[in-house]
Amino acid sequence: MTSCQKQSDIDYSLYELKFEDNFDGNQLDLKKWAYRTDNKHRSVQLKENVEIGNGYLTLHLKQLSQPLEGKLATGAGIVSRERFRYGYYEVRAKLGNGIDSDQDGEVDEGWHHSFWAMAAEIDGDEVATTYPGIRRTEIDCFENSSEHGEDPGQKGLNRFTQHVIIWNEKGKEVGRLPKPPADLTRIKDFQAIDWHTYAFEWTDETLRFFVDGKETHSTSYSASEYEHDYINVWLTAISANWNKEGAEDSQAIYDYFRYYSFKK
Repeated sequence: MTSCQKQSDIDYSLYELKFEDNFDGNQLDLKKWAYRTDNKHRSVQLKENVEIGNGYLTLHLKQLSQPLEGKLATGAGIVSRERFRYGYYEVRAKLGNGIDSDQDGEVDEGWHHSFWAMAAEIDGDEVATTYPGIRRTEIDCFENSSEHGEDPGQKGLNRFTQHVIIWNEKGKEVGRLPKPPADLTRIKDFQAIDWHTYAFEWTDETLRFFVDGKETHSTSYSASEYEHDYINVWLTAISANWNKEGAEDSQAIYDYFRYYSFKK
Protein backbone atom coordinates (compact mmCIF):
# COMPACT_ATOMS: atom_id res chain seq x y z
CA MET A 1 0.00 0.00 0.00
CA THR A 2 1.42 3.38 -0.99
CA SER A 3 1.38 6.43 1.24
CA CYS A 4 -1.32 7.85 -1.01
CA GLN A 5 -3.55 4.86 -0.33
CA LYS A 6 -3.32 5.44 3.41
CA GLN A 7 -5.02 8.80 3.02
CA SER A 8 -8.66 9.67 2.47
CA ASP A 9 -8.41 12.40 -0.19
CA ILE A 10 -8.09 9.84 -3.01
CA ASP A 11 -10.87 7.34 -3.67
CA TYR A 12 -9.23 4.51 -5.60
CA SER A 13 -12.60 2.76 -5.91
CA LEU A 14 -13.45 5.28 -8.65
CA TYR A 15 -10.60 4.15 -10.87
CA GLU A 16 -9.42 1.22 -12.95
CA LEU A 17 -5.70 0.66 -13.54
CA LYS A 18 -4.94 0.91 -17.27
CA PHE A 19 -1.19 1.47 -17.51
CA GLU A 20 1.80 1.06 -15.21
CA ASP A 21 5.53 0.72 -15.29
CA ASN A 22 7.44 -0.36 -12.19
CA PHE A 23 10.77 0.04 -14.00
CA ASP A 24 11.88 -3.55 -13.52
CA GLY A 25 14.76 -5.04 -15.46
CA ASN A 26 17.87 -3.20 -16.61
CA GLN A 27 16.72 -1.14 -19.58
CA LEU A 28 13.92 1.22 -20.52
CA ASP A 29 10.87 -0.46 -22.06
CA LEU A 30 10.85 1.19 -25.49
CA LYS A 31 7.43 -0.28 -26.22
CA LYS A 32 6.11 2.03 -23.49
CA TRP A 33 8.49 5.00 -23.60
CA ALA A 34 10.63 7.22 -25.81
CA TYR A 35 13.59 9.35 -24.77
CA ARG A 36 13.50 13.10 -24.41
CA THR A 37 16.40 14.42 -26.53
CA ASP A 38 15.93 18.18 -26.83
CA ASN A 39 18.22 21.13 -26.13
CA LYS A 40 16.36 23.43 -23.75
CA HIS A 41 17.25 26.03 -21.11
CA ARG A 42 20.67 25.04 -19.74
CA SER A 43 20.96 21.38 -20.74
CA VAL A 44 20.92 18.91 -23.60
CA GLN A 45 18.89 15.80 -22.79
CA LEU A 46 20.71 12.51 -23.51
CA LYS A 47 19.53 8.89 -23.72
CA GLU A 48 22.55 7.72 -21.74
CA ASN A 49 21.43 9.78 -18.73
CA VAL A 50 18.42 7.47 -18.35
CA GLU A 51 19.16 4.51 -16.07
CA ILE A 52 16.98 1.52 -15.16
CA GLY A 53 18.12 -0.71 -12.28
CA ASN A 54 17.08 -2.22 -8.95
CA GLY A 55 13.44 -1.51 -9.76
CA TYR A 56 13.91 2.22 -10.29
CA LEU A 57 14.15 4.76 -13.08
CA THR A 58 16.96 7.27 -12.47
CA LEU A 59 17.25 10.46 -14.51
CA HIS A 60 20.72 11.95 -14.24
CA LEU A 61 21.54 15.65 -14.53
CA LYS A 62 25.26 16.16 -15.17
CA GLN A 63 27.45 19.24 -15.38
CA LEU A 64 30.08 19.47 -18.13
CA SER A 65 33.56 20.95 -18.25
CA GLN A 66 33.16 21.68 -21.97
CA PRO A 67 29.94 22.80 -23.69
CA LEU A 68 27.76 20.42 -25.68
CA GLU A 69 25.53 22.11 -28.27
CA GLY A 70 26.20 25.34 -26.41
CA LYS A 71 25.18 24.01 -22.98
CA LEU A 72 27.25 23.09 -19.92
CA ALA A 73 24.90 20.41 -18.63
CA THR A 74 23.11 17.29 -19.81
CA GLY A 75 19.74 16.13 -18.55
CA ALA A 76 17.34 13.26 -19.15
CA GLY A 77 13.73 12.38 -19.70
CA ILE A 78 11.27 9.77 -20.90
CA VAL A 79 7.91 10.25 -22.62
CA SER A 80 5.10 7.70 -22.78
CA ARG A 81 4.23 6.40 -26.23
CA GLU A 82 0.60 6.06 -25.22
CA ARG A 83 -1.62 9.11 -24.87
CA PHE A 84 -4.11 9.33 -22.03
CA ARG A 85 -7.01 11.53 -21.13
CA TYR A 86 -9.33 11.74 -18.12
CA GLY A 87 -8.38 9.75 -15.06
CA TYR A 88 -5.91 9.57 -12.21
CA TYR A 89 -2.12 9.75 -12.68
CA GLU A 90 0.42 8.88 -9.97
CA VAL A 91 4.17 8.50 -9.44
CA ARG A 92 6.38 7.76 -6.46
CA ALA A 93 9.62 9.72 -6.66
CA LYS A 94 12.55 11.25 -4.83
CA LEU A 95 14.17 14.34 -6.31
CA GLY A 96 17.74 15.54 -5.99
CA ASN A 97 20.86 13.95 -4.54
CA GLY A 98 21.30 16.26 -1.52
CA ILE A 99 24.99 16.84 -2.30
CA ASP A 100 26.59 20.28 -2.00
CA SER A 101 29.32 19.58 -4.55
CA ASP A 102 30.58 23.17 -4.80
CA GLN A 103 30.50 23.74 -1.02
CA ASP A 104 28.45 26.93 -1.17
CA GLY A 105 25.85 25.88 1.39
CA GLU A 106 23.16 24.90 -1.15
CA VAL A 107 22.41 21.53 -2.68
CA ASP A 108 21.14 20.44 -6.11
CA GLU A 109 21.56 23.88 -7.64
CA GLY A 110 20.44 24.55 -11.18
CA TRP A 111 17.92 21.72 -11.61
CA HIS A 112 14.33 21.44 -12.70
CA HIS A 113 12.65 18.07 -12.06
CA SER A 114 9.13 17.52 -13.33
CA PHE A 115 6.30 15.01 -13.74
CA TRP A 116 3.99 16.42 -16.38
CA ALA A 117 1.72 15.51 -19.27
CA MET A 118 1.34 17.06 -22.73
CA ALA A 119 0.92 15.81 -26.29
CA ALA A 120 4.28 14.81 -27.78
CA GLU A 121 5.61 14.14 -31.25
CA ILE A 122 7.65 10.91 -31.17
CA ASP A 123 10.15 10.09 -33.91
CA GLY A 124 11.40 6.54 -33.50
CA ASP A 125 12.51 6.39 -29.88
CA GLU A 126 13.05 10.14 -29.45
CA VAL A 127 11.10 13.28 -28.57
CA ALA A 128 13.16 16.22 -29.77
CA THR A 129 10.93 19.16 -28.80
CA THR A 130 8.63 20.32 -26.01
CA TYR A 131 6.88 22.69 -28.42
CA PRO A 132 4.77 20.53 -30.74
CA GLY A 133 2.04 22.43 -32.55
CA ILE A 134 -0.52 19.82 -31.50
CA ARG A 135 -0.34 20.66 -27.80
CA ARG A 136 -3.34 22.28 -26.08
CA THR A 137 -3.26 20.79 -22.56
CA GLU A 138 -0.13 20.78 -20.38
CA ILE A 139 -0.66 19.40 -16.87
CA ASP A 140 2.31 19.92 -14.55
CA CYS A 141 1.84 17.65 -11.55
CA PHE A 142 5.04 19.07 -10.15
CA GLU A 143 7.76 21.36 -11.39
CA ASN A 144 10.38 21.24 -8.65
CA SER A 145 13.05 23.80 -9.42
CA SER A 146 16.03 25.06 -7.51
CA GLU A 147 14.97 28.68 -8.01
CA HIS A 148 11.61 28.22 -6.29
CA GLY A 149 13.23 28.48 -2.88
CA GLU A 150 13.76 31.47 -0.63
CA ASP A 151 15.72 30.12 2.34
CA PRO A 152 19.51 29.59 2.13
CA GLY A 153 20.30 25.90 1.79
CA GLN A 154 16.69 25.05 0.95
CA LYS A 155 16.36 26.34 -2.59
CA GLY A 156 13.29 24.59 -3.95
CA LEU A 157 13.54 21.46 -1.84
CA ASN A 158 10.24 22.09 -0.10
CA ARG A 159 8.17 23.88 -2.74
CA PHE A 160 7.06 23.37 -6.34
CA THR A 161 4.41 24.48 -8.81
CA GLN A 162 1.29 22.48 -9.80
CA HIS A 163 -0.97 23.75 -12.58
CA VAL A 164 -2.37 23.30 -16.06
CA ILE A 165 -1.03 25.44 -18.89
CA ILE A 166 -3.45 26.20 -21.73
CA TRP A 167 -1.97 26.50 -25.24
CA ASN A 168 -3.64 27.73 -28.42
CA GLU A 169 -3.20 26.65 -32.04
CA LYS A 170 -0.61 29.39 -32.59
CA GLY A 171 1.69 27.90 -29.95
CA LYS A 172 0.95 30.68 -27.48
CA GLU A 173 0.31 30.19 -23.79
CA VAL A 174 -3.23 31.31 -22.99
CA GLY A 175 -2.99 31.01 -19.23
CA ARG A 176 -2.34 28.87 -16.16
CA LEU A 177 -4.75 27.40 -13.64
CA PRO A 178 -4.43 27.90 -10.74
CA LYS A 179 -3.05 31.30 -11.65
CA PRO A 180 0.44 32.07 -10.27
CA PRO A 181 1.39 32.48 -7.50
CA ALA A 182 -1.52 30.33 -6.27
CA ASP A 183 0.00 27.33 -8.06
CA LEU A 184 3.03 27.27 -5.76
CA THR A 185 2.83 24.39 -3.27
CA ARG A 186 4.51 24.70 0.11
CA ILE A 187 4.41 21.82 2.59
CA LYS A 188 5.82 22.15 6.09
CA ASP A 189 8.96 20.08 6.65
CA PHE A 190 8.69 18.70 3.12
CA GLN A 191 11.92 17.51 1.50
CA ALA A 192 11.83 16.42 -2.13
CA ILE A 193 14.85 14.17 -1.60
CA ASP A 194 12.60 11.85 0.43
CA TRP A 195 10.17 9.43 -1.19
CA HIS A 196 6.77 11.00 -1.92
CA THR A 197 3.79 10.22 -4.12
CA TYR A 198 2.63 12.90 -6.55
CA ALA A 199 -0.65 12.66 -8.42
CA PHE A 200 -3.38 14.46 -10.30
CA GLU A 201 -6.97 13.68 -11.22
CA TRP A 202 -8.34 15.06 -14.49
CA THR A 203 -12.01 15.22 -15.45
CA ASP A 204 -13.79 17.12 -18.22
CA GLU A 205 -14.49 19.85 -15.64
CA THR A 206 -11.73 19.93 -13.03
CA LEU A 207 -8.14 19.18 -12.08
CA ARG A 208 -7.04 18.10 -8.60
CA PHE A 209 -3.44 17.76 -7.45
CA PHE A 210 -2.15 15.59 -4.60
CA VAL A 211 1.02 15.00 -2.61
CA ASP A 212 1.18 11.91 -0.42
CA GLY A 213 -2.57 11.50 -0.82
CA LYS A 214 -3.47 14.96 0.39
CA GLU A 215 -5.10 17.40 -2.03
CA THR A 216 -2.86 20.43 -2.56
CA HIS A 217 -4.70 22.32 -5.34
CA SER A 218 -7.90 22.08 -7.35
CA THR A 219 -9.06 24.19 -10.27
CA SER A 220 -11.86 24.40 -12.76
CA TYR A 221 -10.68 23.38 -16.22
CA SER A 222 -13.77 22.78 -18.32
CA ALA A 223 -13.79 21.19 -21.77
CA SER A 224 -16.63 23.54 -22.65
CA GLU A 225 -14.26 26.49 -22.17
CA TYR A 226 -10.86 25.05 -23.13
CA GLU A 227 -9.78 22.55 -25.77
CA HIS A 228 -8.73 19.31 -24.04
CA ASP A 229 -6.50 16.91 -25.91
CA TYR A 230 -4.86 13.54 -25.33
CA ILE A 231 -1.60 13.74 -23.43
CA ASN A 232 1.68 11.84 -23.20
CA VAL A 233 3.33 11.54 -19.79
CA TRP A 234 6.77 13.11 -19.31
CA LEU A 235 9.26 12.34 -16.51
CA THR A 236 12.17 14.74 -16.90
CA ALA A 237 15.25 16.31 -15.33
CA ILE A 238 16.83 19.35 -16.96
CA SER A 239 19.15 22.16 -15.94
CA ALA A 240 17.06 25.31 -15.69
CA ASN A 241 17.99 27.74 -12.94
CA TRP A 242 17.01 31.10 -14.38
CA ASN A 243 18.13 33.24 -11.45
CA LYS A 244 21.87 32.61 -11.16
CA GLU A 245 24.89 31.04 -12.73
CA GLY A 246 26.29 27.82 -11.37
CA ALA A 247 24.76 24.36 -11.16
CA GLU A 248 25.48 20.96 -9.67
CA ASP A 249 24.86 17.36 -10.58
CA SER A 250 21.46 16.06 -9.55
CA GLN A 251 19.08 13.18 -10.17
CA ALA A 252 15.44 12.13 -10.01
CA ILE A 253 14.47 8.58 -9.03
CA TYR A 254 11.08 7.09 -9.88
CA ASP A 255 9.65 3.95 -8.33
CA TYR A 256 6.66 3.71 -10.68
CA PHE A 257 4.17 5.50 -12.90
CA ARG A 258 0.47 4.51 -12.95
CA TYR A 259 -2.50 5.72 -14.92
CA TYR A 260 -6.08 4.88 -13.91
CA SER A 261 -9.17 5.57 -15.99
CA PHE A 262 -12.54 6.24 -14.39
CA LYS A 263 -14.71 3.16 -13.97
CA LYS A 264 -17.74 3.16 -16.24
